[in-house]
Amino acid sequence: MEETVKNLLEQKLNVMENLLNITQRISDIIKREDTEELLIALNDRQQLINNIDQIDTKLLNFFNDDISGLIKYTLGDCKLRAVHNDILSLLKKIKEIDDINLDGIKALFSKLKEDICKLRQTETALKGYGIIGAGSRDGAFIDTKK
Repeated sequence: MEETVKNLLEQKLNVMENLLNITQRISDIIKREDTEELLIALNDRQQLINNIDQIDTKLLNFFNDDISGLIKYTLGDCKLRAVHNDILSLLKKIKEIDDINLDGIKALFSKLKEDICKLRQTETALKGYGIIGAGSRDGAFIDTKK
């Protein structure tokens, strides 16, 4: 059992390292404001989170869903404690980057909402001018300034 728990914790550590890399990649994507690549990266991130959930489920199965028993077991062994501490360290780094990313995503979302609003104004103006849709051909001045 000890070897299996160690292997599962090492797998989790490996997935957490990948999660940290993808979180850093998401930061770069947010700075570039590339929404299409952001969606792809978020899907990749979700797959990694699902992998972590599966590993956690396997770990908890060894301890009959008793998380405190799992923690006591991992902290009782030096090698397992080291892996556990590495996982916690990565979690803290990921959380810090995620907090920054969340602010960036909110700003990007706000910008996208603003762009959509401008597109709707333009569509309304073009309909008024009769350029698109079934509008009048007499013409009219539509002020779209803020």
